Amino acid sequence: MTNNNEPKGPRPHGDTELGQRLLSIRLRAGLTQADIARKVAVSRQHISNIELGVTSPTVQVLQDYLRACGTDLAEFFYGPLPINQTQRQRAYHNKLQALLQNDTTSRVVTKVLDSFMASMESSLTALVQPIRVQARRARGRHKREDQDGSGKQIA
Repeated sequence: MTNNNEPKGPRPHGDTELGQRLLSIRLRAGLTQADIARKVAVSRQHISNIELGVTSPTVQVLQDYLRACGTDLAEFFYGPLPINQTQRQRAYHNKLQALLQNDTTSRVVTKVLDSFMASMESSLTALVQPIRVQARRARGRHKREDQDGSGKQIA
């Protein structure tokens, strides 16, 4: 028996934009989902689910996926490194790359980045709520002003 209330299409915890970008990179690299799955050591179905936005990859899977396509996390998120990058930005980029490529630190760094990304999603969601509340209050004030007709706010 199926539940008719289940949403169709990508799940809320997936990311269709991310999946589309990965699909595009894979196709430009001339690779199949099976090729990527072998190189990343996951199932072809998992790669398909990521590309469709049904699920999101871990940082490690994303890093391995991108490496198999001939790119890296920095280029994926920031594009090609700009020539006008500051010395500090270049230093942080190099440090992050070194940490992610080191077998000893890579797992810890990926866990920290996964946690950070989840935290950022929660923070961004929390930031939107006060804006909605402010907009609702402003609409209520305008409605009361229109009903009064005098242009003065009703307390």
